Parts: sequence; structure tokens; C-alpha cells
Amino acid sequence: MALKLRGKVKTEMNMDWNGSMTPFVPRAESSLSFLYNYNYNYNYTPYPPHQDMEVRHPGWTERHGKQETKKQRLRKEQIDLLERSFEKEKKLDGERKMKLSMEVGLQPRQIAVWFQNRRARWKAKQLEHLYDDLKHQFDVMYQEKNKLQQEVMKLKAMVREQASAKV
Repeated sequence: MALKLRGKVKTEMNMDWNGSMTPFVPRAESSLSFLYNYNYNYNYTPYPPHQDMEVRHPGWTERHGKQETKKQRLRKEQIDLLERSFEKEKKLDGERKMKLSMEVGLQPRQIAVWFQNRRARWKAKQLEHLYDDLKHQFDVMYQEKNKLQQEVMKLKAMVREQASAKV
């Protein structure tokens, strides 16, 4: 940078690593400099809030120095519509997500998260049913095994009696 003192241009001097004085030459602004000066708005969403959604600011609570939002509960109509859609197909493609987003009045990301959570619950329920079926089969086979073992013991006893009667 150059300073103007009484009509003369004075060049600033900087000290380099070796202690010698070098003139300061400003560098051209980097094309990435906008990243350093940009104010990010992390709460920005391109989707307008639904009329029943609460606005973030009044619902914020303070916990351990962090701001949190209250969990939004879905209305019964929204859940019913999402459940009907889930019953038709468990997976969600982009076009279907956008269509549901408009119908339900939620953001596409909320729809995607709801489907992800619903699939997790569905899978857990499927595993629970599978476990119950396997447990029932095991119990039936275990009882049958015990009956067969008792029958084998009776037959062995009968064979011993016959062998001792022949002697």
C-alpha cells in the first residue's frame, strides 16, 4: 500500500522472516475471497413455512448454551397421507417426494426423514415378527425333541427288560 504524505508517495515496509525490510506489495484479490467475507445464513430455507408450522425464533429454547427448536408434531391428516403413501411403496423417489411435499405442506427433507424413520420402524417390526415366528418354531421343535427323547428312553427300557427276560 502506498501512503500519500505531503504530495509524495510513501511505500510501506514490512519486515520479512530474516529481519530485513521489504516493500509491501499488495496482492491481487483471490477469486475465493468471497468465502471469507460471506455471511452465511444457516437458517435459510427456500421453502416458505407452512401456516401451521411454528416460526423458529419464538419456539427456540436455550439448553447448555445451544439454541434448539421445539420438535414439530405432524397433524393427523399429514400422518395419514404419509402412511398411505408408505403402504403403496416403501422407497421414495425425488418426484414423489416433491409431490408429497406440496400435498402435505412440509419440506422435502422432512418428507425424506419421515420415510427413513418409518422404514426403520417397519424393518424393526418385521424383525420382531420374524423372531416371534422362529421362537414359536423352536418351541414346537424343542417339545417334539423332548417327546422323542422320552420315547427313546421307554424303548431302551423295554429292550433292557426283554434282554434280561431272555437270560
